[in-house]
Amino acid sequence: MNTKQIKYFFKSDYPKLSLLATGRCLSESSVKPVNIITAKKGSYGYYQNVFNLTNITIAKLENTAVHPYRTIIIERYVKHTKLKDVALLIGYSSNTTRIKTNEALLCFANEYNKQADKYNLEFKFQ
Repeated sequence: MNTKQIKYFFKSDYPKLSLLATGRCLSESSVKPVNIITAKKGSYGYYQNVFNLTNITIAKLENTAVHPYRTIIIERYVKHTKLKDVALLIGYSSNTTRIKTNEALLCFANEYNKQADKYNLEFKFQ
């Protein structure tokens, strides 16, 4: 699994999914667990389910002092906070924050793939 692919998803696809699914631009308040609507068919329902599954996955990420994955994903990729400010927020050096960011992205992708299998969605990170 490649972290570049996941970064691209958060920087390019996730804001578009937010706009499509909610009708408004991405904000921290849009990152909340919601239900997957498996009965919805068509492209709109599919994209709404991918967006909802992404939010469920973010909410399920570990958020401890050792593994601040949820904080990193929300701060870095939802709020677009600078890396040095994220480092101050989680209490790590810049280099360690980069390593933790890559760990958070991989953890997100693994959890997302598990949830996609559970809800039978086709979009997965390879």
